[in-house]
Amino acid sequence: MKEKTYSHKLILFVFLAVICLFTAINAYEFVANKEAEGHILGLNKLSTVEDYGITAWGGIQKLMGKKLAFGTTTYEDVTLLNNGYATMADQDSNYQPAVDGVTGAKALADSIGADFLYVAVPPKQRGPEDLPDGVVDYAVDKYYGITSEIKSQGISLIPMRDVLENSGQDWFSYFYLSDHHWRNNGAFLCYQQICDYMNGQGMPINQEAYNPDSYEIKQYEDVFLGTHGRMAGPMYTGLDGYELYLPKFETSFTLDVPSQGIHKEGNFEEAFVNYENVDHYSYDYYAYYTYLKEDYDLFEIVNNDNPEGAHVLIVRDSSAVPVSVFLANQCSELDIVDLRYTTDRDVRQYITDKSPDLIIYLFGSGYLGNSQAVIIP
Repeated sequence: MKEKTYSHKLILFVFLAVICLFTAINAYEFVANKEAEGHILGLNKLSTVEDYGITAWGGIQKLMGKKLAFGTTTYEDVTLLNNGYATMADQDSNYQPAVDGVTGAKALADSIGADFLYVAVPPKQRGPEDLPDGVVDYAVDKYYGITSEIKSQGISLIPMRDVLENSGQDWFSYFYLSDHHWRNNGAFLCYQQICDYMNGQGMPINQEAYNPDSYEIKQYEDVFLGTHGRMAGPMYTGLDGYELYLPKFETSFTLDVPSQGIHKEGNFEEAFVNYENVDHYSYDYYAYYTYLKEDYDLFEIVNNDNPEGAHVLIVRDSSAVPVSVFLANQCSELDIVDLRYTTDRDVRQYITDKSPDLIIYLFGSGYLGNSQAVIIP
């Protein structure tokens, strides 16, 4: 009993010492190197007192051996899988809104004469064997529930869990350590699957853009503090690297985000890539959005080199970020709609007015049962 009390006191002492140290460093740097918007340059990273607090708190939880960390934001708590990868446990078993969203979007596609494709992005955890004891998680059940129901309705579907499992690569090589999203290698496989579907529907496919050897891959080490890392800190989740795919072939695009007044023109790199996101890890932004920078309500992309390509519209969550920029190489036009940010827009009318050749509904498991996955009330 005395040994347990001593251990608790030691943990408390270490925690307080870390907080005091980081606070002292922050106070010094605030005086010496204050930056815009209240950020300061400390330990070679743009940080705030809150950031140091998250880092220290996560470190204490790691020291205590906790598999479920109490998050420091309004998001879900952070669950460490048995192999040390961080994710979120989904404790809502309802996926009916997602089924309604898919069937509603399919009905809309039928009404305007467009093809429709549902892309099912799997959760990072494969099943109970990956989860620590006592953690309740419905993500995998929801994935199988919705894909089974969509198949039974005869709706075109790409089950990406099957694709990743049959690739011959380790499952977790497709996912980040500190984030629930898939890496760009998984997103590229998804892009190829979409191309295969389009080809089967008679839509032209650029084989050079389809081939992974046509892309240069730039490696960035320890620049990604993922979603869960920003909740519990890098001492708890670790840091990730990032692989940036850049076409070796010639490209020309225009990109518009009407709600933000954003307009870009240039090649793939100039239109889509934001290098500040891989400059260093940060609590304020992260490397996953090196493509497209942030989630917005609507992106409108024109491929100036492919006027004969299909006009595609993607209804998506953040899982589609890298998939979208790869797919832009195959389209004449690509519109990207994020239902989480389109509350002031009539999405049904927008899609009808755009009249795309193909509507793709692409969601990760985190939104399979979310009411924001419903395109038609």
